[in-house]
Amino acid sequence: MSAVKEVVIGATVFRISRFDPFRQLKLLGDLQKEVLPAAGSMLTAVFGGDGVAQERDEKAMLHAFRELSAKLGGDALANWAERLIDAELVSFELAGREPQKLTPAHRGLAFADYAEILELLFHILEHNFAGPLVRWAGRFGPARAKLASLSGGLTQASNES
Repeated sequence: MSAVKEVVIGATVFRISRFDPFRQLKLLGDLQKEVLPAAGSMLTAVFGGDGVAQERDEKAMLHAFRELSAKLGGDALANWAERLIDAELVSFELAGREPQKLTPAHRGLAFADYAEILELLFHILEHNFAGPLVRWAGRFGPARAKLASLSGGLTQASNES
C-alpha cells in the first residue's frame, strides 16, 4: 500500500496520507473501545451473519458504515471526524482549482453533504488500518483469508499513488 491514497467522492478529489504509526496505535485503541461495540452491521457485511463470507464490495462496506454511524451519537461522529480529518494529511481538489488542505474553513467547499464526510472517514480508516490489520491477522490462521479478501475488495474504487 502506498503512503498516499487518492479517492473521488462526489465532485471532489481527496488525497489521504497515513497517520504516524504511534497515532495509528492510539486511534486503533480508541476505535476498538468506542466504535467496535456498535459495529454489528459492519461485521455482518464483512463476514456474514452466519459466518459465511458474503460479497464484500466497497458499496456494501459504505452502506454498513452509514448504518454504523446511525448507532453513534452526533457528538461522537463529530469527534471522530475532527480526529480523522487532519488538514496536514488530507487535501482536496475541485475541478479547475489547485489542491488545498482540508481545513475547517474549506469543508463547505469539499463536501456536498454528510454522506460524503462519512465516505471520506471510511477511506481514511481503510487506508490507515486495513493493510496492517491484514498482516497482523495473518498470524491468526482462518481470519487471514477473510481479512485479506476484505483488504483487496476495499481498494477497487480508489487509486493509490
